[in-house]
Amino acid sequence: MVSKKISEMMGQFSPVNKKIASCVLRNYTEMGFTSIESLSSMAGVSKASIVRFSRTIGFSGFNELKKRIQSDLKKKLQPYEKIATTDLDKKTVGAQLQELARNEIDNLRKTLSSIEEEELLSWVRAIGKARNIYFAGFGATRHIVSLMQYTLSVLQRKPTWLLDGSISDFSYKIKLMEKNDILILMTFPPYSKEIEYIVRYAREKDVEVFLITDSVECPVYSQARSKIVCENNSLLFGNSFVGPIALIEVIGNFLILSEKELGMTEMKTLWEVEEKGYSLIDSQFEK
Repeated sequence: MVSKKISEMMGQFSPVNKKIASCVLRNYTEMGFTSIESLSSMAGVSKASIVRFSRTIGFSGFNELKKRIQSDLKKKLQPYEKIATTDLDKKTVGAQLQELARNEIDNLRKTLSSIEEEELLSWVRAIGKARNIYFAGFGATRHIVSLMQYTLSVLQRKPTWLLDGSISDFSYKIKLMEKNDILILMTFPPYSKEIEYIVRYAREKDVEVFLITDSVECPVYSQARSKIVCENNSLLFGNSFVGPIALIEVIGNFLILSEKELGMTEMKTLWEVEEKGYSLIDSQFEK
């Protein structure tokens, strides 16, 4: 997203470009419909400076920058707005399937290609060293983060806790947080207020926060020790979860590769437990 790119480049900007960048980020939702004259007035700089700023961040000029922001904003439409504005319903079933598939493949490609090696390894090391692992997610994201909890529980011999629901549903869990624990938080728009409380509490306990989200606009983005951004564009729903689910698979596989003996032992133990259980059930049916 343009907002992410601008935020990442902020430290490299000249004073004039910093003024423009700050103005763009503050008024991002209006930028897709703002004229160069209006932005010039708001930022207190010349139109030529706006053109130079656009080129500095990789665009041919302000018009291209504005079109890219419009594309970003379209992804943030509410589901009912996406349904109202789509023309997918006018296409053949084959064309619909192709466009939907292209969109999800694009989400997957962008998510996996944006992961930095050292960032990923920091997650694997932290998971390996943690005393307890807390997972947090709300709304639809709760189901995705519970999949991550299951995956890491299979591969690790340590307590894991799922934080969801209202504060009273998870307060008895987070009161046990200590310095050697980690919090893995997954959140996508609309961001729930509970995540802000959980992160604040975790930081008070010196618990490191690892964040999976969609952009720098996430309200707890700056408070996480490490963050992985997933492309979550859905053509009709609020969010797509193809990227986060693939990320869970990648992290699980890297955990196995980092400790092959432990991974093999835990998978073998799980298989034996399940085999005994199914054998017992089969014997009861035979009776």
